[in-house]
Amino acid sequence: MADGSNLPKAAQLKILRLEDAEQQAQTLISSTVRRIGELERIIMNNPDGDRGDAVREEIALLRERRDEHTDRHRSCCDVNAAIRRYLGMLPANAVLSDARKVKVRPRGGESFVAAVDRVRRDIANLVSERFQVQQCGLPVEEIRAKARDWIASQTQTARPRITATHNEFAISFEVYDEKASVPMPDIAAIMAFLYPEKLTKRIDEAIEQMPKPRLSLSAEQKAKRLREIKDLLYERETEEEALISLAEEQGQTIDRRPTADPRAILGLVVDRNRAVA
Repeated sequence: MADGSNLPKAAQLKILRLEDAEQQAQTLISSTVRRIGELERIIMNNPDGDRGDAVREEIALLRERRDEHTDRHRSCCDVNAAIRRYLGMLPANAVLSDARKVKVRPRGGESFVAAVDRVRRDIANLVSERFQVQQCGLPVEEIRAKARDWIASQTQTARPRITATHNEFAISFEVYDEKASVPMPDIAAIMAFLYPEKLTKRIDEAIEQMPKPRLSLSAEQKAKRLREIKDLLYERETEEEALISLAEEQGQTIDRRPTADPRAILGLVVDRNRAVA
């Protein structure tokens, strides 16, 4: 699906416009470089001419513009490459449709650049929060519950083997530490079987002494918040793209982020569950 042939019309149109922007930036680079060469030849042929200073100043200005065009072209290439990678990873039978258009305008007295910067700050904050949630720790009570579950499971695992006959009586713990490089009895499992209450008490004490994380969430809370952040990120990125597109309609260019969600840039809804046979 990398060629975009199965995309809805609006998404196909957006891809064409993005490719046009890349080509226009390349054309501006070429024309600017060509003009710089022409002016440099004028200086070379007549370094002390009447227009020498003006030509040199124009060359300096054109070099700045060349750098701007180069940055613009690189940005367009990165965005288009990211979109192609995304489309190439979509299942061939995924159901694609146009997303609902978002109506958004800059706030009162706000320029398009300022509006996009504001939305991007929101996006950056959400990305930062997502990382913190992904790295969050468990609440103390949940750690204790996991410790009790572990001790209970080890109590069953370490149940000894008892041999009792008229000629022999023996007790052996045939449980070994799976992480040891050589066969070694699993002391923790044996302790869990022999002294479950004492071990639970000591483990609780050790848990109390553990460093407290900056953020602690249960598994359910973590999953719920990550889903919320994912939805909020998509909303903000959709708003960002709407502002950039509106700015382009009014003749103002704002570079897109290569890390933006391709669905938001293309205005695309992807349904992986309802596939086309």
